[in-house]
Amino acid sequence: MEYYPWWNEAQKKLAEDVKKFTDEVLMPMCEKNALKKEYPWQALKEVAKKGWFGAQVPAKYGGKAEEWGVTGACIILEELSRAGEVAAPVSTTMIGGVHQILHDGTEEQKKRWLPKLAKGELLGAITMTEPYAGSDIAGIETTAVREGDYYIVNGKKRYQTCAAAADLYMTYVRTSDKPEDRARYRHLTAFIIEKGTPGFTIERVNDLLGLDGIYNVYMNYDNVKVPAANRIGEEGAGWVVMMSGLNVERICNAAGPLGLMRECIRYSAQHLQRRIQFGRPTGDIATNQFKLADLIWRLKVSRILTYYAAYCCDLGRDVPGEAAICKMFNTDMGLMSAIDAVQLMGGNGVTKLYPVERLFRGAKLSQIAAGTSEVLKLLIYRQGLRELMPDLKVPYRAIDDELQVPLPQGCFPPSKKATGPGDVLEVLAENYRVNPGLHMTIADIKELLDVGDADLAGYLLNLEKEELAGVYRDKKGNPALARATYKGLAKAHPAEHYKHIPDWANPKDMF
Repeated sequence: MEYYPWWNEAQKKLAEDVKKFTDEVLMPMCEKNALKKEYPWQALKEVAKKGWFGAQVPAKYGGKAEEWGVTGACIILEELSRAGEVAAPVSTTMIGGVHQILHDGTEEQKKRWLPKLAKGELLGAITMTEPYAGSDIAGIETTAVREGDYYIVNGKKRYQTCAAAADLYMTYVRTSDKPEDRARYRHLTAFIIEKGTPGFTIERVNDLLGLDGIYNVYMNYDNVKVPAANRIGEEGAGWVVMMSGLNVERICNAAGPLGLMRECIRYSAQHLQRRIQFGRPTGDIATNQFKLADLIWRLKVSRILTYYAAYCCDLGRDVPGEAAICKMFNTDMGLMSAIDAVQLMGGNGVTKLYPVERLFRGAKLSQIAAGTSEVLKLLIYRQGLRELMPDLKVPYRAIDDELQVPLPQGCFPPSKKATGPGDVLEVLAENYRVNPGLHMTIADIKELLDVGDADLAGYLLNLEKEELAGVYRDKKGNPALARATYKGLAKAHPAEHYKHIPDWANPKDMF
């Protein structure tokens, strides 16, 4: 494993220890668990002895967050994911309560649960997805109704990884049906529901594409009586608790594919060096070298993304964009690498004699768990545009007197006082010369004209009525974009004004 310059000495030592322990102890144990579809209980006990469950838990509660943090959690999960499926319950424990309790829990809740989570005495799980609410997680239908010092929970959850084996369930339920609460995302509340609570039962165990031996279940809530003391955050704050936890969850989920890619490289390289075909090692074939090169660069880029996001998290930064990017990228690259590793190993790649077959199945599952790649792309689109907006503003461009083509001007000219629709039409017509085919935003127009919002809207509606401008309205019906119509262009200037014939064009061919 490559160490990064920003890692502290404790994190470097942790990386060394986890790698050695994974190779020598966990890998033989956990690969057997996977083949037998056994839950890795013994491996989890060994991990607990090392204190690795407490990577994100502060020292005052028995963990090592000050030394390891989210970076340490990713180091642990990258290594453990190379060995069977033991990383899954470690990950769900780290993200299925630890972050939420730390971020939004009371001091009593922290003292009650964090020491046992840090020691691996309690395992955690996240319960969000429902039969009718998956990517649209705001559509949760499981309800909780307050009755004195308790909440009565009714509903169902599904696809809950590591449930059944877990002790604490970070659960999100609906506590309000008011449209105004739903509109403000104040309709959900977060709870820790403990295993053994009457009415809280396993309905179904799923057989998945990957995660051999790891429980993935449907859960039923039948008048489950949950103490109000188990509520995380205020009533109605569930969405905020969930979103905060998702950042860490996605970064941790991005660490798993790193170990997967490393194993794919390891077994592929071994195969290419030792498989002789056509009188030479298959590793001498250029196309195979290209595939192995792809495996290497995917791993290196994915690791930098992940550990940068983890480092920012440890600095206390809010990183929804970075978390979504590294989770989406790593799981996509993990699947591509697993596919290539299987191909490089040929028939051996599709047998269970080697772990790449298991890694291939697990890689596909990782694209869906903790947010599909498609949902993450939507988040990246929205978050990315917000973050980049200051750098996305195109400079003011105008027609250059000499070249007669649009060029950046460095700054806007002094705005002209708008006295009527004609001034607006003039601006729209000039935009046709500079940005042909594009509308202007209200903000674009106001950077050139000194005009109030109400007056500008009135001028645009007047131009629209006279068919001199086309107006695009927002969802509230207000003018948002505008452009000159052909009729408007003709009214603003004669046809000659819009002409531009470059010198190299033969005048004989022009008309």
